[in-house]
Amino acid sequence: MKQGIRTIKTLQFGEINVELKHIFNFPNGLLGFEDLQDFVLISEEETIPFKWLLSVEKLEIGFPLLSPWHVDITYDPGDIFDINSQVIFVVVTLEDDNGSMTANMKAPLILDVAGQTGQQAILPSERYSPNYIIVKKQAD
Repeated sequence: MKQGIRTIKTLQFGEINVELKHIFNFPNGLLGFEDLQDFVLISEEETIPFKWLLSVEKLEIGFPLLSPWHVDITYDPGDIFDINSQVIFVVVTLEDDNGSMTANMKAPLILDVAGQTGQQAILPSERYSPNYIIVKKQAD
């Protein structure tokens, strides 16, 4: 396990000290961000149940995350996920082009806590959308 502390300056949370053991390596990056491999998972009490996945390499890049079960209690990622050793999240768009909050239920992030690695999987099921609406903007 990696030891030590790294100080990073984030746009969202200012300067924070991150233990190296909390940095996850995504060997293949994320969809659209394949060149970024190292991310830290941040929890802020003020934004619960959201967590934040921030790039360590490009500090302006960050993604709000939710447990998929906060969005759909019946979510089933299939056998790609091991509940005993992994944690799963979906990336949230806080406001899309239509003003809605959406979650990418089709391509969850899977974090292996012990190995400090992550991957983005694409579920083969047509049941889930990459733009699952969580909150729809109210008409004015």
